[in-house]
Amino acid sequence: MKISRSWMRLVIIVAASNLMVSLASSEEISLGDAQAPISFIEYGSLTCDSCISFHRNVLPRIKKHYIDTGSVRFVFRHFPTSEAAIHAAVAAQCAGEKYYEMLDELYSTVSGWYKAENRNGIFIQQATSLGLDSEMFLSCLSDTRNFSDIVNQRRAARKNHDVTGTPTFFINGKIVRGKKSFVEIKALFSEALKDN
Repeated sequence: MKISRSWMRLVIIVAASNLMVSLASSEEISLGDAQAPISFIEYGSLTCDSCISFHRNVLPRIKKHYIDTGSVRFVFRHFPTSEAAIHAAVAAQCAGEKYYEMLDELYSTVSGWYKAENRNGIFIQQATSLGLDSEMFLSCLSDTRNFSDIVNQRRAARKNHDVTGTPTFFINGKIVRGKKSFVEIKALFSEALKDN
């Protein structure tokens, strides 16, 4: 799977106003071809049941049929709905270019870290399993500015794009709210291609 990006230390240190655009910006770490005809953005929370279901059951099919074939560029943006989701969002951001691998880890193991006393310990184990430096990762997790950045992203999404819950999707700039099946997303992609 091709990851297109313009490298930066962390996506969250970019000003929220630069990230909160109706189409994916070139600075964001994304999955798929940067020139894909469909821009697919998700505002999600790592503790939202519908988001968990989407990432476990729907997104793998979207990857196979659309992202891997060059039809869709996918961007995940954080809109945490709990304190635990804020912590997990920071962990994902701290993974840098392993961002999407870390998201997969977090979504597949949410029951293990959601109420854990040593949540950071679990996140560090996951990061290490992805080949990340544990000391650098812990330093990033401990930086309180990263938590503020996640909260600011959520605030900007609400203010600038009327994101009020999760999941919220943007398909070529058109807002789509709530849980969606693969069949529903497929139909929305077809509609977006017709509008191009």
